[in-house]
Amino acid sequence: MEFAGEIRPLVRSMISDKPVVRGSVYELKRKCGKPGCKCAKGELHPSMVLSVSEGGRTKIRAIPRGMLTDIKVRVRRYQQFRRARARLGEIHKKMLSIIDEMEAMRTEPMVPEKPGGGGKQQEEA
Repeated sequence: MEFAGEIRPLVRSMISDKPVVRGSVYELKRKCGKPGCKCAKGELHPSMVLSVSEGGRTKIRAIPRGMLTDIKVRVRRYQQFRRARARLGEIHKKMLSIIDEMEAMRTEPMVPEKPGGGGKQQEEA
């Protein structure tokens, strides 16, 4: 199997100084709580938010106006980074498995001593 051709672009995609943001971006619709507002009649207020899991809890942050495109790009970069990381982990496991198989094929059992051979054996390098 040729892993080098797949590894290079994965590593290249990870080596970047461009910022990433962990999480997911989506539209959240809510009621504001004012009795006379349109949301009290069912027309909820939309807002774009970033959802992030921190310490086992989901945190939701409103995305400030004018930053939506930038945040989406950074989240997409993070997701690409994580996919590349996961794929590199899979390749690493496969490579270790192949190396283990190669070792098993090359390993011979210990040669028994010859009867009356005096116990010394020559090793071949």
